[in-house]
Amino acid sequence: MADQVGYPFNQIPPQAWVNAGGGYGQASLCGTLGVAAACIGMVCEVDQGKKVLYDLNEWYKTAEFPMYQPEGLDLPHTVANSLLCDESVNIYMEESGYEYGSAERKSRCAGVAADVTRKMVELLNAELA
Repeated sequence: MADQVGYPFNQIPPQAWVNAGGGYGQASLCGTLGVAAACIGMVCEVDQGKKVLYDLNEWYKTAEFPMYQPEGLDLPHTVANSLLCDESVNIYMEESGYEYGSAERKSRCAGVAADVTRKMVELLNAELA
């Protein structure tokens, strides 16, 4: 957006989103949802934004992650049943057997970030069309 649209998106430093990782460092809200909420708020009127965010959150709770697998891995799919990083990741680790610090868990979360971003854009396109 910064490259294609410019202002105001070129005023946002990418490092502003780093703290979202790991559920904001506390395994709380999935960081991708927090970043998505901020992005939605940048382009929607308040009521539109609330609708899009609600739809995104509801989708997240039942989606089978990761849909996108960055390294072409065949990682197991799990359903978070929650918006919390801790619950989502723990369900995945129990199913997969991977540890928190493993490359596979990190790839899974990168895939979730891609999945949430794709869904956010789909919802925004539908709402703002």
